Amino acid sequence: MSTITVHTPARRVTAPRGAVFAAWLFRLAAGAIEGLAAAARRRQERRQANHRMADAAQLRRYAQSVMQFDARFAADLFAAADRHDQGK
Repeated sequence: MSTITVHTPARRVTAPRGAVFAAWLFRLAAGAIEGLAAAARRRQERRQANHRMADAAQLRRYAQSVMQFDARFAADLFAAADRHDQGK
């Protein structure tokens, strides 16, 4: 049979030294990182929306140039540009 001896402190330790400060610092850093990530997501969404609008404008210009030859095809292109503009 074997035994293990565990030494326990005479005084009860409430928390390791600096734990409260470390937790506060971690929360501060996590909040800053989350704020930066949210800003990056908003920038990416704006960039995608601008790209969609530019693509739709280019498609509308092409549809306008095709209008005199095939009005139905141009109407389909205009509808596709509207759907693309709305992100569908």
